[in-house]
Amino acid sequence: MHHFPAARGRRLSLLAATALAGALASPLLFAQQPAAATSAPMTPQARYQKDRANCEAGRTDEDRATCLKEAGAVLEERKRHQLDNNGSPVSNATQRCNALPDKDRAGCLARVVGPNAPNQRVTTSGSVAGGGILKETTTTTPGSVIVVVPDPAPSK
Repeated sequence: MHHFPAARGRRLSLLAATALAGALASPLLFAQQPAAATSAPMTPQARYQKDRANCEAGRTDEDRATCLKEAGAVLEERKRHQLDNNGSPVSNATQRCNALPDKDRAGCLARVVGPNAPNQRVTTSGSVAGGGILKETTTTTPGSVIVVVPDPAPSK
């Protein structure tokens, strides 16, 4: 199998888009409250106090300043009802795919919900413990057939 530079660049851009989507989704996944932890939803202010305490105690993967800034931003978004964790991860990922340009949307959706056409194949590698899961979509597209008809030999 030969890899052409244009195809390789396309594959790398799809991999980068997948990594970006995962990076954007990860803060939302970690911000969710476990269902059994609380019986009633926390108010935005109560959630902020809990997030701030986690920042102060160093129980996050961010430095203290970034953590406090993010906690404040989340509080403001919650107050405006712009931040919720309703909906499934697949629904959230599908919405992210729908925001992409047409040429990238089908590959993104295939990585999220599985191949949706017979010419698509999705491979997964890596692990959460190893630093991340990488999904790659390969879409096979038949090329055009070019028929070369030789010019007739000149008559003498």
